[in-house]
Amino acid sequence: MNALLTDLYELNMTTSYLRRGMTGTATFSLFVRSLPAARGFLVAAGIESCLDRLQDFRFEEDDIRYLRDTLRYEPRDLEAFRRLRFTGDIWAIPEGRIALAGEPILEVTAPLPEAQLIETMFLNLIT
Repeated sequence: MNALLTDLYELNMTTSYLRRGMTGTATFSLFVRSLPAARGFLVAAGIESCLDRLQDFRFEEDDIRYLRDTLRYEPRDLEAFRRLRFTGDIWAIPEGRIALAGEPILEVTAPLPEAQLIETMFLNLIT
């Protein structure tokens, strides 16, 4: 899984957390704030894709070269990205289940740097 399925903000926040030793547990909840008019629910979809991609989540050497050559990340940050693997937990409603506005569809609980990166990856895959 390409760990660069995220944005620059998430990469910078992850770097900041790692440099400061901020690796405590965090939980991010993915939910829909509001639904279109005359639509009282949604059907959860894309959750299985998220879980499948998460199993292979890592920064490949091409990703590391991009971070080094294009975004100019420092060697210590590149090494931290190279070692990063998801070690957290996922809770999700079953695929195909009806969900309401404001109801969590998926929750990520993990060390803060991991959760930060996974959050945007999941948003990109589900929304």
